[in-house]
Amino acid sequence: MVNLDSSYARILLRNGAILRLPPLFISLGRWSELSYVYSYENFSKDIPHWLSLLENTFRLCVFIIPAFLYFGAKEKQQLLGWCLYTGGVLIYLTSYLLQIFLPASVWSQSLIGFTAPAWSPIFWFIGIGLVCSRSWLPLPWNRRIYISTALLFLIFHISHTVLIYRSIVM
Repeated sequence: MVNLDSSYARILLRNGAILRLPPLFISLGRWSELSYVYSYENFSKDIPHWLSLLENTFRLCVFIIPAFLYFGAKEKQQLLGWCLYTGGVLIYLTSYLLQIFLPASVWSQSLIGFTAPAWSPIFWFIGIGLVCSRSWLPLPWNRRIYISTALLFLIFHISHTVLIYRSIVM
């Protein structure tokens, strides 16, 4: 009989990287359905090199760090994390669907609506940070490390998206 709480089972079945899959499927699965303004050519045009470098560096960190963590649901913060994660993924999906099906709406044309796919991950990032409270590596871990890294990524990612929005509006 397999002990599901053994270290190998925890690493595989409760690995924090699993939590990145639904948002990844949303963004990769729906990206091609977004309007031209979200195309790679347009979205990378006229963005300062330093901004792209910082955004992509922190993007890599928020994708990789969860692979070294495992999740649970016993602590109070973890229960809050699951709520933020689930709600955040739904908000993220909704932000994509509004841009796909209602691209000419007031919401989609507004700064908040246009940037929603960039700022809405804050909920599921914080959710991942709260749910993944432990590392399987023999290193000290604090959930604030992941949350801080995610917030830094979002600062650069939202800034990038605002620059694109301003270039379209102006």
